[in-house]
Amino acid sequence: MKNINYMNSAGSSIMSDSTVSAIIDYLKLEQEIGGYEAMFAKQSEFEIFYERARSIVNAASVDEIAYTDGGSRGWNALINGLDISLIDAFITLSSEYSTNITTLQLCAQKYGKVLHIIPCDIQGDFDMAQIKELANNERCCIAVSQATAQGSICNPMEEIGEIAKATQSIYIVDATQSIGQIPIDVQSLHCHAMTATGRKWLRGPRGTGFIYVKEGAPFFTTSVDGSSSKAYRRNGKVIVEQIKTARQFEMWERNYGLMLGLSNAIQEYIDYGITDVHHRVRDYANQIRSAVVSNDHLQLIGRSDSESGIIGIVAHSEAIHDAVLSSFKANDITINIMYEWACPLFFDRETKVIRIAAHHDVSQRHIDKVTEVLSGIG
Repeated sequence: MKNINYMNSAGSSIMSDSTVSAIIDYLKLEQEIGGYEAMFAKQSEFEIFYERARSIVNAASVDEIAYTDGGSRGWNALINGLDISLIDAFITLSSEYSTNITTLQLCAQKYGKVLHIIPCDIQGDFDMAQIKELANNERCCIAVSQATAQGSICNPMEEIGEIAKATQSIYIVDATQSIGQIPIDVQSLHCHAMTATGRKWLRGPRGTGFIYVKEGAPFFTTSVDGSSSKAYRRNGKVIVEQIKTARQFEMWERNYGLMLGLSNAIQEYIDYGITDVHHRVRDYANQIRSAVVSNDHLQLIGRSDSESGIIGIVAHSEAIHDAVLSSFKANDITINIMYEWACPLFFDRETKVIRIAAHHDVSQRHIDKVTEVLSGIG
């Protein structure tokens, strides 16, 4: 039975019956006729995945889309696949998730580059002029999340994109927490690359995602196999030819059933209506945020009028924190707790964040119960 009180879509959403069926049906086909045979039989359906993913981010071509096994895999592929000779420094924000920070720092250390981290306050506000100044003075890669994991923080991605365009900076967008809840247009963002995950707001299976790489953008990988490159001997030398599209980042061996599951989830998102999903998720979140800011015992992370469906709450005492958790548990409401390790430059070691993230498939009465719980704390 599905968990109808589920408020952890920022972690991993509940899949629909048809998405689960798409996965199971493919696995049954593998069982019946064999893995390779099933893959060839469903080839046209795999191609549909690329068009669906392309459409929800407004990429120019399906060649700019590559399937991955998650958002972190995509982020690592992009950062480590960047032509590092083109930059002197990375720019990011202190509100970034730990995976993003560590990948950038390790890459900067490896190649002797600088990592500039712009500080953000509890609402997510930061000095845009710092980014502009750094990008004007250095060859930079700006790498930022559209929506943060820890609360109601939506970064001004189009404004950052305008800076990147004006300064000829490379711009990477992490849409892990925004894809599936906030409409995305890579053309208006002016980004060179973007990473997305399937398991969160797209309501797809875990272990899925995709990346967007703009045609001609300076991203290359040396992690290749027979699906993305070929080798042959000519004049006594071994020649390697590698595809130049985003699919150079893919591997032949993958879970094709999960890929079809994600494809189905994306189509459901399209069918429901991208704008309609955003409005419903934002409306639910705003109701919850209103209850948070009205309670003097609770602190909201981010803005009360955020476009994001993620709510992060910090209780003003351990007793209040425990009371919130106990009330949610008593009402069978599933939420999530985030700790310092998740956003190490944004939280201190003592911080514990109660994270709530309701998707469009949650009913209004469960949102009412959440607001009732939060209003009654104190």
